[in-house]
Amino acid sequence: MMYFQCSLSQGSARTQAYIPERGAGVGKMIEIKDDGFDGLWKVEQVADKGIDERALREKQARDRDPFGSIERRH
Repeated sequence: MMYFQCSLSQGSARTQAYIPERGAGVGKMIEIKDDGFDGLWKVEQVADKGIDERALREKQARDRDPFGSIERRH
C-alpha cells in the first residue's frame, strides 16, 4: 500500500500527515486515527509521489530518534 503526505484542514486547524492512497485525494474527508485528532479532516493538498508502508515505518522510526546515527558520549 502506498502512502502520500497530505495537507489537511479542519476549520482553522491545519496539519500534515501520511495517509493511505485510497484517502489521498483533494477534497476528500478523512478521519485521523490518532489521539488529539477528532472528527473529519479535509484533504487540501497531496504530494506528487507516495512511499510504501515499509519506507514510511522506517522514516517514522528515524524521526522518533533524530540522533540515532550519532555516537553517544559518556
